[in-house]
Amino acid sequence: MAQPPFPCFAWQSESSVDAKKLLQAFLEQRPSPQWVMVGDGCVQSNLQLWTAWMSASRRWIRKTSLARSIDAEFLRYLSGTHHVSEAFKRAGVRNKDNSGYVLFLPEASADEEEIDCQIVEYDSDAIELQAKEILAELELEVHPTDYALSKQGALRLGMKFEFEQETLTESALIGHILSSEFTS
Repeated sequence: MAQPPFPCFAWQSESSVDAKKLLQAFLEQRPSPQWVMVGDGCVQSNLQLWTAWMSASRRWIRKTSLARSIDAEFLRYLSGTHHVSEAFKRAGVRNKDNSGYVLFLPEASADEEEIDCQIVEYDSDAIELQAKEILAELELEVHPTDYALSKQGALRLGMKFEFEQETLTESALIGHILSSEFTS
């Protein structure tokens, strides 16, 4: 089943950012932990984002998450790691970044057996407006969100390639997310 577009908003800065200052300002501006900021190259496909969201939301609903907040659990999956601190290093904004993404993590509701979860409806127009307001406060330009597979971004997320000519596929990216259950 096709997923709707993930609430993902690309940003760009005229110069490299001071990651610590930017993240501190973002954390003060964001309305809730459902908002997360990631660095350049970390977002590569709609399916990648929904897979990380579903994995994190399932654990969050079951109260088996390894992180103390939904945004950190999401980053852990996005980065394909069992370690929250490693997830922040991989997917977080870095000092040399001049672009990245702000994401809204929709709330999830559990099914009757709490085996699976579903997206709680949200107003996508209101979320987009909120994202634009957050980015304006941070003095970042809203940039079109164009997904593209990037080996450099995959390496940043911790993916390993056997040989230089190996190509990145969306399936490999999804496998990397799912490997966070097994990778320490």
